[in-house]
Amino acid sequence: METKLFKHSRRELIAIGATVVALLVAYAPTLVELFREWWDVPEYSHGLLMPPVAAWLIWEKRAELSKIRRQREAGSGLLLLGSALVIAICSALLLIGEMKFSWNLKPYAFVTTLVALVTVFYGWRGLRALVAPIVVLYLMCPIPWRMILDVTLPLKRHATVIATGLIEVCGLPVTLQGNLINVSGIDSLWVADACSGVRSLVSLMSVALLGCLFWRRHWSIKAVVLASCIPIAVMVNGMRIWLTAMLSVYISPKAAEGFFHTAEGFVLFGVAALLLWGWAYVLHVLLPRKEAVEKAAADRDAAATPGWSTGRYVATMASIALLVVASFYVYRFRSRLGGEAVNPEVVAKLQKSFDRLPVALPNLELTSERHEWDAKTIKSSGADVYASRVYSNKTQSFRVYLGGSMRSNDNFHSPNVCMPSQGWESLEDRTQALAGNGDRGVRRLLLQRGQEQMLVYFWFQAGDRVATDEFDVRWSRLIDLVRDKPLAPTVIASVYVPVRGSIEATEAAAEKFLAEITPHIRLVANATETTDV
Repeated sequence: METKLFKHSRRELIAIGATVVALLVAYAPTLVELFREWWDVPEYSHGLLMPPVAAWLIWEKRAELSKIRRQREAGSGLLLLGSALVIAICSALLLIGEMKFSWNLKPYAFVTTLVALVTVFYGWRGLRALVAPIVVLYLMCPIPWRMILDVTLPLKRHATVIATGLIEVCGLPVTLQGNLINVSGIDSLWVADACSGVRSLVSLMSVALLGCLFWRRHWSIKAVVLASCIPIAVMVNGMRIWLTAMLSVYISPKAAEGFFHTAEGFVLFGVAALLLWGWAYVLHVLLPRKEAVEKAAADRDAAATPGWSTGRYVATMASIALLVVASFYVYRFRSRLGGEAVNPEVVAKLQKSFDRLPVALPNLELTSERHEWDAKTIKSSGADVYASRVYSNKTQSFRVYLGGSMRSNDNFHSPNVCMPSQGWESLEDRTQALAGNGDRGVRRLLLQRGQEQMLVYFWFQAGDRVATDEFDVRWSRLIDLVRDKPLAPTVIASVYVPVRGSIEATEAAAEKFLAEITPHIRLVANATETTDV
């Protein structure tokens, strides 16, 4: 007996329904977090529109899907095996994402799992029929933050150069230092990460991709339109920075903040969209579409038995089993990591240990005072507890920061990420050995902002494990989770040293300080043995 929904049999609908339930159970936390991301982060707010658009596109294909599901494809056994393998890989990525190697792995794993399930249910032809809604669903996934970081700095640099040139054309004296624009008559304009143009680029490319789905042109022409989003976004963002400077000089610095600054963004995004549409229209006129050749719509295998093959049912059951296993480990990992809540006793114990950083280092004639961080900075840092002290004498100062996370529910905002976002340019980034800090050494950065230079040393540790990359520690914690072993808190230790005099002299002083302070840091960071609730 067949039902009217895509003309599936009741047995087929039960198999599809069971698969959908298993999928939603496995990815329910991911979907909740994804919705929060759409709601809270402006550059991803377009994600709220993508699921309804995808659902409409799928509904438009219902007749074609009904026809496809009756046809058995050649080589479908390998296709089903490959789909099951993809689902297994996505389940592994889901678990890795739960450990926050990259949260963005989880939404992409969800959509890729949907792609594999479409292949299981409808084969290769069904996948081709649903390319448009699949692309729409990929558009709703936030871009990994490491990719955003790699894109932000170049975009910000180019937009700042364009803005500086426009200010010069207007006859105002202007100088550029990194991402600081010095204009006569006003305070320096600091081009923050939010002004890099990444937001407008993500939104502009999403609009362009969505438009390309309905634009009947060769893929190469669509690729040209998509690639043009980058120079358009950079140019328009440079105009926004220039307009901000003009408002600050000729009206008031307050005219370039708050409502006016936000309004600039909306207006200039509209300008960018119009420029993109105009460019696409030019291509539309210059490269007219050839008439499509009508193809026969006859089935390739009219004699095939309607309905699913045995292999398709086996692949569906295997998919359900993989999703059930993934669900088990997802909820197990989340319960072990504590979710948003942490054990207050563990937090208090680690905080008490952090507070035992030495007040003075007599061997180096250094005294210290606490350095307090504001609540917003601490929340964005990914730490549950922290300690920060500034050690100084007449010639040099050293700021030590310790951050501890019991949950592993977010990545630390480490210096190689947060310092460039504050306008510091990385001149050197290397790993070097440090006595007393294990075999992995420390990560060393040489940064510059304007005329200032700074050396930054940092490393991560979890119990006795020491690493210069947070992901190395997280791999170890993932293995401990799978083996059901106790978890130690993840700790980041950072030392900030302003360059005074030569870099060589500052580095020599920093290495002496690190040799003195590192044993104390190792001691206080290992005070709490486990983080299990």
